Amino acid sequence: MTAAPHPPSIATLPNLLGVGRIAATPLVMILLLADGAGTDLAAALLFIVAALSDIADGWIARARNQVSPFGVFMDLAADKVLVAGVIVAMVADGLVPAWIAAAILVREFVVQAVRQLAASEDVVISARALGKAKTLTTNAGLFVVLLAADAATGGPMAATGLGTALDALGFWLLVVAVALAVVSGLDYLRGAWPIIIGRSDEPAT
Repeated sequence: MTAAPHPPSIATLPNLLGVGRIAATPLVMILLLADGAGTDLAAALLFIVAALSDIADGWIARARNQVSPFGVFMDLAADKVLVAGVIVAMVADGLVPAWIAAAILVREFVVQAVRQLAASEDVVISARALGKAKTLTTNAGLFVVLLAADAATGGPMAATGLGTALDALGFWLLVVAVALAVVSGLDYLRGAWPIIIGRSDEPAT
């Protein structure tokens, strides 16, 4: 008698990296909101490590043939939790304008709703180039703003004398991220429009 195959384990390295991103989110927020020189730099370093783990877990999952529905869910959830948690804390700390956070977060809600609707029709809408560019630019902008905050609060980055330049760079990176969020969000809506209006026989492109 042939033994029944074991179900794939969810305790894989890619999934654990996703869990790690979620666990890192409140730590980044605590460091960001804490008073004291150096806490913003610590938040920046922890944030960028967590953000870069998104690249690592996808590569590892494909290389080890460990791609699974749970892994896809964990990857998407971890990314959204990390960015949403950090950007909300930055708004609370006065580092990011509320309109930037609102534009980025509303786009995420809309795209998630589109993906959920598509999934109900057994259609998978994968990440697109514009969406990936938005994610990269958002993460870069948040990282640079955290470095600028460290310089402004007398942390290690203050010694570089780059605080003003970093602040301007971080702001404009986030402005570009907002533009990409809007354009990529419209691109997702365009691709899923046949499904949204009930003509799911026409594939999303």
